[in-house]
Parts: sequence; structure tokens; C-alpha cells
Amino acid sequence: MTNFPRTVSALSRSMVRAGAPRPFTARRAARDFQRPFPAAVVAEIRWMFTPPRTCLWGVLTNLILAAVWLIVQPLTPHGHHNDLIVLVDTYFASFVLADVTTTNMLGADHFRVLAGVSAGTPIWRLLLIKNLALLVIVGVPTLLAAVAFTVVLDHPSRLARTVPNVAVPIISWLGIGNLVSVLLPVASLPLLRRWRRRRDGGRLGVWVTALALPYALYYVADPIGGVEHRVFWDDLPAAIGPVLGRDTKSFVHLAIAATVWVIGIVAADLWVRKRGLRIR
Repeated sequence: MTNFPRTVSALSRSMVRAGAPRPFTARRAARDFQRPFPAAVVAEIRWMFTPPRTCLWGVLTNLILAAVWLIVQPLTPHGHHNDLIVLVDTYFASFVLADVTTTNMLGADHFRVLAGVSAGTPIWRLLLIKNLALLVIVGVPTLLAAVAFTVVLDHPSRLARTVPNVAVPIISWLGIGNLVSVLLPVASLPLLRRWRRRRDGGRLGVWVTALALPYALYYVADPIGGVEHRVFWDDLPAAIGPVLGRDTKSFVHLAIAATVWVIGIVAADLWVRKRGLRIR
């Protein structure tokens, strides 16, 4: 019994340190960025499932928070957007991606990213590989859920509306995340080291800002009542609808989201070309 406190302390330390990145392994895995594109994406997905699985823990945490908040504040159809299936799926897609998983893609994998950049891998390629990996892990399951709900609870003819609209927050969030990832990349460190550096107000402030920023940006990508909802579902379709026709509304949404994504990845690449990548 006298050794019990020491045992608990040792276990606590090992759990805290488990979140630490592994520099040698990460730098060696950076060679995957140079592989042919499909193989590079597969390698990225495999890397995300490699301990400490920082990205997946962020996704899982936000998924739980989204479910809890949905219980606290249920979604209700409103206005012209009365498709509850679309509301629920876009809500989960936005909430899950409102995390440093998206807005700190480079900092969370900084050893591997810096090694890849040093080897000549352009930022746009790094971001594209990571985007596609996130699409497979988060986007595809969300879209499949939307398809299943639509077929079972509604009618297959509604898929032409449901799938593009659910894809909108996923794609637009990735675009926003690409730009933020180069503007404020913060290195992933073990919590124990963060605690030891707690008196360093500058570093602590940057880290807290990076953690809080995606939740602040959630207002922009909020599928229920934020800027994205008003612009994508109301303003732009109302302006373009008379020209292209009402049936094209969902694809107008998707085209706008794709534009946001392209702008995000191009702007991120230009930023790094001009100012370099500085991991804080």
C-alpha cells in the first residue's frame, strides 16, 4: 500500500506523456509525403491511427460534445430550411471539424511537417493530403449517414439535395482550416511540458488562442444560424437562383464551398511562400 501513491503518479505521468509526439518516428514518416498521391493519402490515414492519435482524439471529443449539446439544445427546422436530416448532418459535420484537428493541421504534426517541408514538399501538397485524409475519416462517414437517413426516413430522390448540402460545411471548414493552419500553427506538446511552462505567458496565450479559435470560427461555419447559413442558404442562392433555376440550389452551395476550399489552400500556400512556416 505504501507504493500505491507512487504507482498512481507513475501511471499519471505515462498517460500525460503518451500524448507526446515521437520526433524520430515522425521525421521518418515524413517520407510518405513524397509518395504518389493515393499512397500518400493512405499513409496519412494510417499515420492518424498511429499513437498518440492526436487528431482522432480531437474528432472523438468534438463528436461527444456535439451529441451532448444536441441534447441540451435540440435542432428545430426554421425558415425555408426545413430539412431536419440536412440540419442534423451539417450540424455534426461542422461541430466535429470545429477543432484544432482542422485549424492546426500542421502544428499538431509539426515534426513530420517540418521534415517534409525541408525535403521540398510544398505546403499545398501537405494540406491536400491531410484534407483528403480528414475527408475519408470524417467526411465520408457523415455523408454515408446522410444518405442512409435520407433513404430510410425520406426518399432517394432527396439525395440530390441532401448530399451536396451536407458536404458544404465539411469542404468549407477544410478551406478555413487550411489558412488558419499556416497563420497560427502551434506545436503539439505533452501536457506535462505545457504545465512546466505555465509561467511563460506568451506561449501559454498562443496555445490557448489556438485551442479557442476554432470554436470562435464555428460561428462562420455554423450551419444553423451563422454567416455560412445566411450566405449559402439564403443570400447567394436567392441571387443566382433566377438565373440557374431553383433545382440547382444545392449545387450552388457546393460550388461556393469548393471555392472557399480552393481559396483557403491557395492562400495558405502563398503565405508560406512569402513568409515561411513558423511553428510556435
